[in-house]
Amino acid sequence: MTAAQECREPRAAPRAWTIRRSAAAALPVVFVPIWSSGYLAGTIGARSGASLALVAWRFLAAFAVLGTVALVTRAPWPKDRRMYAHLLVTGVLLQTVQLGGVFFGLGHGVPAGLSSLILSACPLIVAAVAVPMFSERLTGRQWAGLALGLAGVVVCLSENLSGGAAGAGYAYTGLALAGLAAGTLYQKRFGGSVDLRTGTTVQLLGATVTTFPLAMAHGGLHIPLTAQALGSLAWLAIVNSIGALILLFVLLRRGTGGAATSLLYLVPPVTAVLAVPILGQDITASVILGMAISGAGVLLVLTRARS
Repeated sequence: MTAAQECREPRAAPRAWTIRRSAAAALPVVFVPIWSSGYLAGTIGARSGASLALVAWRFLAAFAVLGTVALVTRAPWPKDRRMYAHLLVTGVLLQTVQLGGVFFGLGHGVPAGLSSLILSACPLIVAAVAVPMFSERLTGRQWAGLALGLAGVVVCLSENLSGGAAGAGYAYTGLALAGLAAGTLYQKRFGGSVDLRTGTTVQLLGATVTTFPLAMAHGGLHIPLTAQALGSLAWLAIVNSIGALILLFVLLRRGTGGAATSLLYLVPPVTAVLAVPILGQDITASVILGMAISGAGVLLVLTRARS
């Protein structure tokens, strides 16, 4: 080895470490707007006349795209047959139960803001269950951060919580919350060692198989062949069903369940901000205040989680 090589060698490791650290720090910054964009694309698709059919076709499209990527890149498939059952269950919980519950809840009169608020309880549920299930440790500061994050969401949506929905609507929305929390915990328990390309493909297969019958029984599978409907379908399939979900799984592998899902507190306010230029909606002072409160809560959780 030459002297020049010896000089270059020690610098390679610190440089790689810096890149990995920067990538890890960027994950939350990328995850929140990507997850939030699903509500915007979904709204555009709903305005075009697409209903639950949009959910079913997005799963099928995402399954086809990611499955092709997994095959082309020769990603390793699970060798244990039981793992396929675990992945299918995760896909049904995170995709079919969550999104189906939200859709039926909205159809029974639950306001969108209130639906978002109910699902924002997910980080607290995940954290409470993950502590005994995975022996995760959360400090008092982190618990305070989780509570503060939820309070910020309440403030953010405080002007949009009216509406007399039927009890069935809230039951469906509660089911969606249960699906999101249970799917997150199930993924952390069984999906940590699976390649994300093949594992997510199997999950999307489970979501596709279970969602199509629901769509056929509630409005059919027709989607208007318009730019709005097809554009929202493509975005939801590629960016949300693949990108956002894989990012969530990466965050779950890197930290505790409560810390990873605490980022969901930022989704409602960020969605409200993005809706101004994209959907032409107004932003209120409560949204800005709620975003600040939720941001402080998430910062408390993540800062302690990394120390």
